[in-house]
Amino acid sequence: MIVRKNISIDQCYIDKLKPFLDKNNGNLSAAIRDSIETASQAINGEKSEKEGQNSSQAFKNAESRNKMVEDEEFLLIHHTMLEWFIRKTSGLLIEESTVYELINPYSIKKIPDFVSYVNALNERIGWKIKVGAECIGSPEPESVILTLSNGNPCFRGIIAHSLALYLAKQMKLDVQGLFSRSNVTKVYLKRFEFLNYEKVPKGLEEHFGQMDGTFKEIQRKPEFWKNLVKIYKQQNYQRLSMNKKVFEAFVSGNLPSVDDMTREFELFAGKPSEAFTLAEHIMVFKELYLIDSIGTEIEVCTDKGNEYVRLIHDYSDRRVCERVTSYYSSIFKCIGHPFTVTSSPHMIVFEFGKNMEISCISESGLAGTESEPSFTP
Repeated sequence: MIVRKNISIDQCYIDKLKPFLDKNNGNLSAAIRDSIETASQAINGEKSEKEGQNSSQAFKNAESRNKMVEDEEFLLIHHTMLEWFIRKTSGLLIEESTVYELINPYSIKKIPDFVSYVNALNERIGWKIKVGAECIGSPEPESVILTLSNGNPCFRGIIAHSLALYLAKQMKLDVQGLFSRSNVTKVYLKRFEFLNYEKVPKGLEEHFGQMDGTFKEIQRKPEFWKNLVKIYKQQNYQRLSMNKKVFEAFVSGNLPSVDDMTREFELFAGKPSEAFTLAEHIMVFKELYLIDSIGTEIEVCTDKGNEYVRLIHDYSDRRVCERVTSYYSSIFKCIGHPFTVTSSPHMIVFEFGKNMEISCISESGLAGTESEPSFTP
């Protein structure tokens, strides 16, 4: 079927068609048909060349993988089994030496080289993960956002972990945040100064090594921890976990002084109490209360001007309730924020107020108390 169309062509295009016009004795329709056929062949040729290049690259990657398996550099492992290994080791830090087996720290010093190398490595091992990086600052970046897309989410997680460790140790970039979805993983890093080269930075440990310290302790004393877990499970966690000095004080009736409690708090928190805001202090206290297991539950509010802590316990003896109240009051005294404490059966409430005078701090509502102890810091 012949389709006839009226078309407009500028003189510049007529000039470009001149070779085809000469070939077809000035027949414009034939010249246009020839030019279309030539263009079509050129396009198909480019596609074929590109497909050939892709096929050639895929073949080279397959050959490379086979060679690494033959040399025992890599091992064949079932996809599901590898995914299981990664899931079961989640929260444990990868060792630096393991990462350096994949990325040579002596040859890669810049982010673009790092990204190119990692993408080439992913192609070779066939994980189909693409890595990109956005940097702020030059020549040494102040912050970096790593974006890992495609591939298996578990495999992306272990690659993100490895890359973050490499950047932390080699380029002084600590992890500030981690975003993970089914099709993309993002790692936010920011420059920091090393305090101890033997340790991993705090952000990296927080986001990738949450269970690392715990697991090392279990490995150090496996029988102790296995028996402890067994006992806690058998007794439905109805056990206490407290410092020996605190236990001695409870048994003797001589509770630790405010100074002693201040020192214990600083050891637990890693910083002096004055370094914390009231809200931060309350959250540290919550962690300490749950670890002690002296009480059963805790409710807190850290909204400015409305801060409070409610301790819930299951003790019925009046003397025990008074000692528990005094013990936790001593912890709050060391922070210097005014508070009142009241108690009712199975509950102790600490309330903090910005309009309260420190000299007015007192305890009220202790059932059956013969005298009211002062809670002035």
